[in-house]
Amino acid sequence: MKIVRSLAPIQASKPAVTMAIGCFDGVHRGHQQVISLCREQAAREHAETWVLTFDPHPLQVVQPDRAPKLLTNLTARLDLLRAQGIDGCMVIPFTPEFSKLNPEEFLNHLISHIPDLRAVVIGDNWRFGRGASGNVDLLRKLSRSYNFHVTVAEPVLLDGAVISSSRIREAVDAGRLADAENMLGRRHALAGRVVDGMKRGRHLGFPTANLDLHGYALPPSGIYAALVHRDGHAAQAGAVYLPEGNTTQPGLLEVHLLDFAGDLYGHYLAVEFVQKIREDNLRFEHEADLKQQIANDVATIRTVIGALP
Repeated sequence: MKIVRSLAPIQASKPAVTMAIGCFDGVHRGHQQVISLCREQAAREHAETWVLTFDPHPLQVVQPDRAPKLLTNLTARLDLLRAQGIDGCMVIPFTPEFSKLNPEEFLNHLISHIPDLRAVVIGDNWRFGRGASGNVDLLRKLSRSYNFHVTVAEPVLLDGAVISSSRIREAVDAGRLADAENMLGRRHALAGRVVDGMKRGRHLGFPTANLDLHGYALPPSGIYAALVHRDGHAAQAGAVYLPEGNTTQPGLLEVHLLDFAGDLYGHYLAVEFVQKIREDNLRFEHEADLKQQIANDVATIRTVIGALP
């Protein structure tokens, strides 16, 4: 997959391009439907399939107080998009200056860098341009001047309600991991580089890698069975600790990799949440009791991960 990290000319192997546009946070089943339609359109047009996305999330720039907790960082989003079988991805830096472009200016910039844009594929609620003033009707009107086709994907439903990034965030926040998995089409996972921590786990004989996931959608506090991908390696079992009432380091995730010994600082970990095994509501007077409970948790997690298909 080719990646263009600006509003810049696309180097396509075919003369024509079809483009799916959106934030694609989570690359959930609704997003996958948009991209699938884009691939189908590209096949009809003998064109390349591209995705246009933004980084950071637009609300982080224009209304930071309303910015959502993200489901994926950019690296994970690109990996998920690559798995959709697209030819390329244009990542537009969403800056305050870019946010001031009106819908016509945005399309002018896009067309100037993709002269043979054959089709744009979007979800039915996609908005564009300054103040989110552009909608599907305006895009269709402008497309006639620019000579490209507009395809609007039908919403994908689960239990009668539309699958959306915000709905998935709500499920994760409430700890309904199975619901999130059904909407994502995979387990909810978060990724980042290992940062320095307080080394409490090492002292207890269960060293943990610490990920700073402030600003991302974390499930409620507790202990979770997880699958951990280290620098792209095959998954291995992990025990995730999300402390209750964490006010000193909000957004910190601690994960102990079972049967692993080594230095993980600076390594990139992707953590799939498999199952919550207990609440973080036990208190221990003696360190030995805490160590025993952690050993019990690890044994439970081995059973949970071992039972996965």
